[in-house]
Amino acid sequence: MRILYMVMVLWLGVSASSFAALGDPERGKEVYFQRCVMCHGENGDGNNGMAANFREEWHRFTKSDEELANSIRNGFQSPGKHYTAGAMPPQFLTDQELNDVISYLRETFGSGPAFLK
Repeated sequence: MRILYMVMVLWLGVSASSFAALGDPERGKEVYFQRCVMCHGENGDGNNGMAANFREEWHRFTKSDEELANSIRNGFQSPGKHYTAGAMPPQFLTDQELNDVISYLRETFGSGPAFLK
């Protein structure tokens, strides 16, 4: 029983520290509205075909945080997709801004179709 208790405490500590390392979605919303909204739209609808529609292409958020960060930092062109704004250019964000915007994206658009209904 004592071992089970210690494992649970350890697991909760790891989970809490992992959660604490995530960005702040409220600050991420600010970054989104400063840097992303022009092409992706206020509601993530792709702004009339300029960029990915996060509401319809929610599967993008099945990528790991590392993959999303890489796409944001280095720019990204979806294979087989053509948007009127072209490929997303590299975004020069601090690590904190990047964590914040990924948290905002996941919280706002990353829950799939059930979330969007």
